Amino acid sequence: MGSALLAAMLLAGSALSLIAALGLHRFADAYARLHAATKSATLGLALVLASAILTHGTTGREVVTLIFVLMTTPVGAHMISKAMYEIGYRPWEHYTSKRTRADQPSPRSRRRAW
Repeated sequence: MGSALLAAMLLAGSALSLIAALGLHRFADAYARLHAATKSATLGLALVLASAILTHGTTGREVVTLIFVLMTTPVGAHMISKAMYEIGYRPWEHYTSKRTRADQPSPRSRRRAW
């Protein structure tokens, strides 16, 4: 593997992690911050781990870590955002229009019986 490609992967992973950190600082509400933290940081870590695997070979730990992060981070973010919605935390009003907010059912009426 070319060292330029590995350097590009490391640089892209670092840039995505920086974007995640900036998103946590700049976005207005918890939903947007959660989106920035999960999407950018997960892809950034995946690129950094992939470049480490390609550079040094794999011992299995890197692959297991990569699979674990790619599987658990989106699920955790979904559970956190669903819990925020269930307790009544709504997105910032600038993100939603009045028509869609009025048409949405309350979280209590949308609960499933199971």
